[in-house]
Amino acid sequence: MQFGVFSNGQRRNQIAADSYDEDLEELILADDLGFREAWISEHGVFVSRPEPDHLPSADILIAKAAALTKQIKFGPGIRPLPFFHPLQVATDAAVCDHITRGRYMAGFGLGLGGGGEPRGKMPGAPREMAAESIDFILRAWSEPEPFDFEGRFWQVKNARIVPMPYTKPRMEVGIACSRTDSTMELAARKGFLPLLTWTTPAPPLAAMIETYLGAKGEGLGAGEERAPSRQSVRVGRFVYIADSVAQAKRELANADIDAINRGRLDGYIPAGGTRGDIDLDYLIDSGAFVCGDVDRVAEILAEFHHDVGGFGALLLVCGKDWGVKEGRDRTWRQFMAEVAPKLAAL
Repeated sequence: MQFGVFSNGQRRNQIAADSYDEDLEELILADDLGFREAWISEHGVFVSRPEPDHLPSADILIAKAAALTKQIKFGPGIRPLPFFHPLQVATDAAVCDHITRGRYMAGFGLGLGGGGEPRGKMPGAPREMAAESIDFILRAWSEPEPFDFEGRFWQVKNARIVPMPYTKPRMEVGIACSRTDSTMELAARKGFLPLLTWTTPAPPLAAMIETYLGAKGEGLGAGEERAPSRQSVRVGRFVYIADSVAQAKRELANADIDAINRGRLDGYIPAGGTRGDIDLDYLIDSGAFVCGDVDRVAEILAEFHHDVGGFGALLLVCGKDWGVKEGRDRTWRQFMAEVAPKLAAL
């Protein structure tokens, strides 16, 4: 198993620059500690009530973070494809691939989660628009000469991007997979990395991965074929290490769970219960939030990995001001020094 981070912004600063600086500090620490990759959430533009410090363009932060780090790879988590022209997405990704000299991963999705909704009438169903956009982007990355694209939503004559991607045949692509089997099947066909939500319990995650593994892959192109593999699957979890569960609960008392409890945590509702039963104590005690000392954290994550059936990369959720800064730094340092070695062979 490999290890990365998922910066799912929720800091509640009134000035965006403050949150961006804190994000960068975390990304630099992740690089120093040896985390392999970092996915950066995009929020703000299509969220019903955006906070003033939300990040609407991950690529801009990634470009700065790349200059301040040495080995960690970055990807937007995710670009909401229905809201952007495919040629713009393809060009932005190619430029980031060059700026980072191959440390960039594209990230695709619908961008309608977490309270997001279309503003005005869309040309078509967001899922259909995203699928057509992906076909357009992949073609733009692979054809150096101008080409025509005649789709349902986008029609272009003599389409071409400059520069072409730095990574050959193309950079890795992650795709947000949270609800439907069709997205898992699309990830398998296109050779994408499935990005699975950090708020979903093990049983539905296991079912989603089985759907992905059962689909046929088309590969990367240029003669390179990739079969769906558990190694490609990324799964997020919220992890917080302290001397004890009690200490973790005390330090996390400021965690704003209501900000994510818009149905995303429904899978944890106990039998006969309601959403009101899902509080911080319950999430920690049940292992949905992986908190406590090193041994407890390692045990919960190993059991989770087993229950899911295995996956290639664990992404630790960050970008939040939950707990205390010393506790967040402590978590990452102890995780990489003491927990990661226990899980690496899984």
